[in-house]
Amino acid sequence: MNHADTQESPEPENTEQEIEQELEPTYSPAALAMGITFMLWGILTHWSMSLIGVAVIVGALWSWMNEIRSSWSETH
Repeated sequence: MNHADTQESPEPENTEQEIEQELEPTYSPAALAMGITFMLWGILTHWSMSLIGVAVIVGALWSWMNEIRSSWSETH
């Protein structure tokens, strides 16, 4: 095996502009999954648990979309 074959290709360098456009990590997807779980759990237990799940789903989606909207407005 040739030494040139084993070398990894150099990664392209990110410019500052590309780094600024990346989204920050968020807990919204985990909250959305928890809301779906609560909603489905409510089917087996009590309807009030489903209502809590729906409220968590709406809150998580609102939060996630609000974060995306604010990051897009900053870049454009």
